[in-house]
Amino acid sequence: MRVIYRALGAAAGISILAACTSGQSGIQPPSNAPNVQQNSTLQFRVGTVNYHGTATYFNTVVTFRQANGLSATLYNTPTITGPAGFVVNGCPAVSGAACVDNGTNHISGTPPTQPGTAAVVTTFAQTGGAFSYGFAPANSSTAGTAYYPGNPSGRGFNWFGAANGFAAALSDIYGQPFYVSSASKLPYVLGPPAVPDFHNPSSGFPAGFAGYDSGFVTFAVTPPVGTYALHLDVPGPNVGVNSATFDTTAQLSSATPLGTEAPPVVAEPVTPGGAVNFTVGPAPAGATSQVLYVVDVNGATGANTFYAFNAGVAGGTFTLPAADFHPSNSNPPANTTNDTILAYVVGADWDIVGDAAPNNSSPAPPLPAQTDVSFGLPNIITYQ
Repeated sequence: MRVIYRALGAAAGISILAACTSGQSGIQPPSNAPNVQQNSTLQFRVGTVNYHGTATYFNTVVTFRQANGLSATLYNTPTITGPAGFVVNGCPAVSGAACVDNGTNHISGTPPTQPGTAAVVTTFAQTGGAFSYGFAPANSSTAGTAYYPGNPSGRGFNWFGAANGFAAALSDIYGQPFYVSSASKLPYVLGPPAVPDFHNPSSGFPAGFAGYDSGFVTFAVTPPVGTYALHLDVPGPNVGVNSATFDTTAQLSSATPLGTEAPPVVAEPVTPGGAVNFTVGPAPAGATSQVLYVVDVNGATGANTFYAFNAGVAGGTFTLPAADFHPSNSNPPANTTNDTILAYVVGADWDIVGDAAPNNSSPAPPLPAQTDVSFGLPNIITYQ
């Protein structure tokens, strides 16, 4: 979970020595700041996206972790630079200012900006950084606010639901792929049973927590074979001065995507209140894992509740019990009339769930040389 990982990482990184020397009082005790440069492990992989069998796009996977698996920093600014033939288009303007990534071979973020200075428009903006499992809109604010998927006071990102009459936005969750219309974006959020259940309000998770990141972040850009570079700046206490920088590369050896992922079959119960069954077919050619993502959109409130199943290579039938539907909502009762269920499957050539927090706390979870994904179309039902 991004917020707990990040908050614990901050607490673990700075230790204050309570003892004073020479019996003196009124003197600030010394402190030990973490050495981010030496104590962090950065991994970066690239690959292809089979987008519903209609296009081949660009995929990234990044892990940026401390030795204990927590996110390495609370704030960083990434830049991805592609090889010849890699051209970004479709990055939207903000308040009339054009995105500087368009027409270039890089996907960038905006570094911290001096007060009174307009921020340059980029793909990741100032909110996007690299965290324990994937790029995420989780950079802390100057007030120290910790952002996490579903944060009620977080930053909103439009997605498929907004364009189709469901939720207006998702807080601190990227809809994917970047550079496509909101009507074509989906959130890839890991919920139970693929990860430990956090839906119960007494579980100790922060308010509104929606789920865990899936590690991959995709872009509607044609990916040529070649070397891709990732540069990260970690800002220091003074604007314009970095406390650490990281550089690594990843190789795209083949632009041939995985096979096309089929949409799941969703079996609506005979009457509202029953369990829902989802049938996932075998993984497409080249994929070694599949994840079934399920979103329950509450028909009364519009609230989104996220679930995920580790569907494996073989697929199968997976059941969401009636008691699991928007369990934090006691009125109306679970699985009410007009709830909408979205289900969609991703095939991949690595273990998405196995590498995710909290399932993996390694500073460098296992990743293949190239990380390819295949996005299936969503299947949608609404209880009447």
